Order: sequence, then structure tokens, then C-alpha cells
Amino acid sequence: MLLGMICNRKKHLVDELQSVTHMYLEGVAAYMNVQPVLIPCPMENGTFDAASIMQRVDGILLPGSTSNVHPSRYGMKETEAHKPFDLARDEAAFQIIDQAIALNIPLLAICRGFQELNVACGGSLNPTLHELDGRLDHRMPESDEKDVKFGTQHRVDFNDNGYLRKLLKTENAQVNSLHWQAVDRLGDNLSIEATAEDGTIEAVRHTKATYCVGVQWHPEYQAGENIVSAPLFADFERAMKDFANG
Repeated sequence: MLLGMICNRKKHLVDELQSVTHMYLEGVAAYMNVQPVLIPCPMENGTFDAASIMQRVDGILLPGSTSNVHPSRYGMKETEAHKPFDLARDEAAFQIIDQAIALNIPLLAICRGFQELNVACGGSLNPTLHELDGRLDHRMPESDEKDVKFGTQHRVDFNDNGYLRKLLKTENAQVNSLHWQAVDRLGDNLSIEATAEDGTIEAVRHTKATYCVGVQWHPEYQAGENIVSAPLFADFERAMKDFANG
């Protein structure tokens, strides 16, 4: 089975590169029996057509990134708080999300991917969650140690009778937190699967798709130590098998 993973476009010396962080590839390799295929974003002044790609993959993973969805995608003007951007990834991601839902191709969206999914479904984002009264600071901890940066930060509570509650057979779990933007207006046909202690939406599921799930945290890191990660990747693979077998 082929798992399409969208790349990020980033500056590199005098050029640019297309990249997916190794943690995603390592998490997939450890907990899924699939072949990842990297999907480059469009080049400068180039075009992107997701249709041919979507005919060949059995699932899509939208990984996180340090960039943010451009606010014009959800009807807001650009400010410094919204930066940085990756317009090439925006173009690729929104085409892929629309087609994955239309074709019922299994999709797992992580961090930026989670925010892309919400916007693609008509939702909006708040660019500075940490400035809202009563909210936790969900940003990455300042540290040179990887285990601190990606370590668990807060609890999420799973909705009664939701997909994650049934999958994990638990009411809550501790997750890591590396984001400063968050869901403001929830997208159409998305149901809330998990919320943080401060009410921030941390996971969603598309109610019209067979398998379309988004999480705000990073299950690809320490997947063997977090009670959420291994079952989530395993069920994503199960959905891909069902799709591949028709």
C-alpha cells in the first residue's frame, strides 16, 4: 500500500528543498506496513494537479510544519502573527484534502495538517492562542533537548462515544503540544473528538468520510510510549487496507 505524505517547501542555502521530517517516516515505519511516497509541493510559478496522485495512493498523511496556513484561506487579512507561510504547501494540501474526502481516501492530518483540514472544511484559525484569556500556552517548550521539546505537555479529554474514545478505550491521555495557532470556527462536517483542559479543540473527525481524522498534537514522536499513537497509526493502516481492497 502507498501512503502519500505531502512535503513542505523551505529555503536551503541559495535554493529551496522539499522535506518531510524523519520523525513522521520513522513513526510510519515502526507502526504501519506501508510504503511512504513523498508528494512535492508545486514549484515557483508551477502548477499542481492532485488528481493523478490520488489515483495511485491508498492513504494520505498531512504532517506538521513550522509554517502556517495563509489567512486568506479563511477570510482574514495577513498579519505578522500569522507568519510564516508556505503557499506552495497550501496549494497542494487543499487540493489533496478536497479530493481525499470526495474519493473517500483515508486521511490522517497532524498539527498543521489538522489546521489545514479545518480550514478546507470552511473553518478558521486563531493565530495567537496563548494570548486568549484562560488558555494554556500550547507552544513548543524552549529547550535544546528533543525529549523536552516533544514531550507531553497537557491532557486531552476524548468525547463520549467518539472515534478516539472507542479506539483507545480511555477517557483522556497526555499529549505533546507544539502549536501557537488553534481552531477558532470549526469546519463543516467535522465533529470534535478531543479537547484540551482549556477547551482548545485538539482532534476532529470528518463525519461524511469513512476515515478522515485530524489531531493537533504529534503522535509520530515517541509513538511507542504514548497510549494514543500506536493504536491511531494501526487503525489508519486498517482503513487503508479496507480502501485498497475496495
